[in-house]
Amino acid sequence: MSLGTVLSGANNVFSLLAEDGSIVRCALKGKKLKGAERFYNPLAAGDVVEWEAASAGTGMIQSLVPRKSLFWRYNEKGKAIQAIAANMDVLVCVTSAALPPFRPRFIDRVSLEPSSERLPFIIALNKTDLGIEDEVAERMEDYRRIGFETMELSADAGEGVDALRKRIAGKTSAFVGQSGVGKSSILNALEAGLGLKVGEVCEKFERGRHTTVAAVLSVLSDGETRVIDTPGFRRLAVRGIDPATLGACFPEIRGISARCALGARCKHQDEPGCAVAAAVEDGLIHEDRYESYARILAELEDTRAYAKKAGKPRRYEEDDYEDA
Repeated sequence: MSLGTVLSGANNVFSLLAEDGSIVRCALKGKKLKGAERFYNPLAAGDVVEWEAASAGTGMIQSLVPRKSLFWRYNEKGKAIQAIAANMDVLVCVTSAALPPFRPRFIDRVSLEPSSERLPFIIALNKTDLGIEDEVAERMEDYRRIGFETMELSADAGEGVDALRKRIAGKTSAFVGQSGVGKSSILNALEAGLGLKVGEVCEKFERGRHTTVAAVLSVLSDGETRVIDTPGFRRLAVRGIDPATLGACFPEIRGISARCALGARCKHQDEPGCAVAAAVEDGLIHEDRYESYARILAELEDTRAYAKKAGKPRRYEEDDYEDA
């Protein structure tokens, strides 16, 4: 039995990076893969598996080695968790300063798993050559305030690429983001010749077109740095998280919630003596971060629609983004 790392896959046929550096094509042994029974898909880029050789250059995957980290979304069609990228040391959420517009609520959703699992998380603001509006700069500053690492770069102009290259050197990094923000462009800028497909943004609707259709792991020329390019998302459903643990996925809520009068039973909605609600009123928690929390909580409970409190300005309207 040998170990291999999943580079990519489709229709239950996967390309593996074997321990000797060769690439083999493997199918699953049986209909169910041991270790991945509860997932919509059996394997994701970055997964480590046990496999046995068959004919030259081919083999059969026997089982999944337990993952040390996972980026996932809820597949609403299959009613199950869909694995996107696995075993990364760093999760990089790529967003754009403009075209498509900056989407903070998408960032909030991506941040849930790394915040919960203490996985290093970077918010990479791309397309800074288009200018950074004051509102975008203010949100990026708030992300830094609550402890998220941020980077600003322009893949087209080559700005910030060297700093990102140094930051992820020797690690496995997964790059996620909405369609059109420039994930593949950044990766191509990190290493010439990577050759990942790059799409364009529809200016009429300010939305990107899907070019990456499945996650792909690439090993850079240093032989140690690995990057996972994931498909662009238009919707990131996060069902499957226990609503009682959602607050722990927001660092600023996690740090304050212990002071709530109801303790762990407080959902930070309209409960008396809620320290989180008081912190929002005092400006210690950004009101849009709190709105993200409330929207996600409603989605997880699946029993009520989120209702914005009267008198509060809504900075990002429902039709401004597709991930809510």
